[in-house]
Amino acid sequence: MKPQTLLATVAVVACLGAACHRGPRTEENVRKALDQANMQQVGVKVDDPESIVHLRGTVGSLTERSRAEEVAGAVVGTSGRVLNELTVKGVNDTTAGSLDDEIRDNLDHVIDADPVLKQRDINFEVVNGAVAITGEVRSADEKNRVGDITKAAAGVKDVANGLQIEPAR
Repeated sequence: MKPQTLLATVAVVACLGAACHRGPRTEENVRKALDQANMQQVGVKVDDPESIVHLRGTVGSLTERSRAEEVAGAVVGTSGRVLNELTVKGVNDTTAGSLDDEIRDNLDHVIDADPVLKQRDINFEVVNGAVAITGEVRSADEKNRVGDITKAAAGVKDVANGLQIEPAR
């Protein structure tokens, strides 16, 4: 094989390999869709590997809050979960922080009272009543139990269960 042909072949294979290993650009795609919908004030954060898309910031109305979630949901589809943590100006911007702390403290207390779950790495991030659960549990049953406990907690509006299942070694 000629050196030029070999070099061209190596370059093509390297480019194809790089393209195959590039993950989805969820954050960039959601940001672009929100910008096109004239919602530049909405912040976007993506948790990997949980595939949770957080919408953050303050909007002017409940309609804008819902619209942001619809736009992000259309981009994410079934590959992840959108957690709408947006604050509506003048509606919940003064009390949300203290309520979020109460929700997080309550959830931590319930998990610590469970003899099995207290041994697991379970974290709660609460913003405007929306709870993102991250960490590791040993089974699907434990993951579902944590999700059910969270959904039943007072003040919780939405839940994204991003717990990873890591069986005992």
